[in-house]
Amino acid sequence: MPLPIQILLLAVLGAVTGAFINWAIYQWAIFQHRPISPFMKPRPEKLIEPEDIEKLRRLEPRTMLDCVPIFGWFRLRRDAEILGKWAWVRPLLIEISWAIGLPLFFIWQHQGGLIGHDPITVVMPPGTTFASLATTWFWLQAILISLMFIATFIDFDEQMIPDQVTVPGTIIALIAAVIWPLSRLPISTPGRGFGFIDFGTPNPLAGWHLEFAGLATCLAIFAIWIWGLLPKIIPSRDFKLGIVGSIKIMLASIIRSPRKNNCEIRVKQRRMWGMTKLYLLLLVVGAGLLLGFWPMLSPSQKVSLVSSFIGLGVAGGLIWGIRIVGGLALSQQAMGFGDVTLMCMIGAFLGWQASIAGFVYAIMFALVLAIILFVITKKSYLAFGPYLCMGALLALVRWPAVWAGFEPIFWMGPLLLGFFGGSLLLMAVLLPLIRWLKESTLGPEE
Repeated sequence: MPLPIQILLLAVLGAVTGAFINWAIYQWAIFQHRPISPFMKPRPEKLIEPEDIEKLRRLEPRTMLDCVPIFGWFRLRRDAEILGKWAWVRPLLIEISWAIGLPLFFIWQHQGGLIGHDPITVVMPPGTTFASLATTWFWLQAILISLMFIATFIDFDEQMIPDQVTVPGTIIALIAAVIWPLSRLPISTPGRGFGFIDFGTPNPLAGWHLEFAGLATCLAIFAIWIWGLLPKIIPSRDFKLGIVGSIKIMLASIIRSPRKNNCEIRVKQRRMWGMTKLYLLLLVVGAGLLLGFWPMLSPSQKVSLVSSFIGLGVAGGLIWGIRIVGGLALSQQAMGFGDVTLMCMIGAFLGWQASIAGFVYAIMFALVLAIILFVITKKSYLAFGPYLCMGALLALVRWPAVWAGFEPIFWMGPLLLGFFGGSLLLMAVLLPLIRWLKESTLGPEE
């Protein structure tokens, strides 16, 4: 297919993808119901305030022309008085950015963007072409970027990231790791061989991942991920209950067993949440597939799958540890669990090496914005998910430079876990001190 036709088709696909992103941003929102996307139907029953219900009833019916990506938003300006003066501008810019960005991302991939030099000089593995690899990277990473777009704007709007974004994304990454084991990020130098990062890179693999230890690692990380997703109550700060009492309450909040006693006041009977049943089903199905197909996987598929799981575990575990330590040290939520699941998805797609680099970039982005926000509003809270997405995207598009700059750190391998553990202990000591100094000099935050 001629390149101009490919670019045109990708531009159309990009605009359609942008329309899906806009639908998901508002459809998957928890606290706000704003039928801004033309693909959404107004649902007054989702609202409480009478004036909001009346506003939705004044919306004109959407037409087929309203649903045309990009151009439809100029027609939807008629809803500005109801949904907000500039409500149509952001969705318009998202669709335009995807109509332009998706073709550019395709060209960048096929011109050797991920390897950092002309692909003609690369010695490819037998039976593989660079065009096929670039196409695989393009589609999988486009999926990741689209999900990060959705997570970013929902987090900006509501300071939360729904599981509808991160859970399917993580599953897609794990399945892709098996189907396309060469979809991992590349390592290449001009005129030399072509390789892919794995969970051990740059250190050589010891081979344990091909045996039962590799399967056990995947199952353990998968079970911990599901455990984190389950809706539950964790009475971490009520020390009067003790460890046993806290565990009982936590398990009871998951199982939600029927009440044993009747009372005069009618109380709705407890039942296990639908999402709990779904995640437990996902655990059973996922573990069954791992156990059943593991002996059939080739060595390259096992390397790819274990690398994806370890990327999930390391990236998500890093943010999870910061969330726990920060929450205990500050006696308030330091980071939402949506940030944990977001980082799990990023790690499953890109591996732990690129995820750590993205986390470093995210801290830089967030630090600059936090200082500006504090100077203007005197508030230090900001949603961290968008900066995790920005950092991951920057690590991806700068991957050759990231690998060159971070490789000495990656040589540490498992020693990095000890470094992270020590950093968390240091954070547990410093955060209360920083909070005390800030309140002593500036007063408590409003």
